[in-house]
Amino acid sequence: MDYPTDFNKKRPGPWDDETIKLVGEYPSDFKSSVSVQEIQQVFEAYKFYNGRMIGGSKSGYRNMHLDDLIIFNANILMPDVGKVWYGDLNLTEDYLVLREIAQNSNTELYVLRESDGRFGEEDKPIDELVKKSVWNTTEDKPTLEWYKKKMDKIYNR
Repeated sequence: MDYPTDFNKKRPGPWDDETIKLVGEYPSDFKSSVSVQEIQQVFEAYKFYNGRMIGGSKSGYRNMHLDDLIIFNANILMPDVGKVWYGDLNLTEDYLVLREIAQNSNTELYVLRESDGRFGEEDKPIDELVKKSVWNTTEDKPTLEWYKKKMDKIYNR
């Protein structure tokens, strides 16, 4: 069997007369408006960059922070704007910075889990999303124990 020696040489095939153009975005890709981009600059000033990762291993990070309320792939909403940020949060450590961002922006921030702020869910009415928040900047210091008590109260356990 003869093998071609020039692998960069164009080979004939059914694709010769076709160009496949990949267009569009994933339906839940986060598209930020100008006002959201300005808000994101505030987050960036506090080193909260979009897509922030707090550890190379989720399980390893959790094992090192057993009592902390950690939300990987979290989403942050502002009531009058919508989704303004996404990334990993250790709320037990990050809550004071989030409160300061909220205070400086004259608003409240609501933290949602990944599934509540992506995959088309972010298009739901803000009041519906706010009800799903794990924590907001008006609540107490968020720890894992605090969150468990909050859920017990909501679900009458």
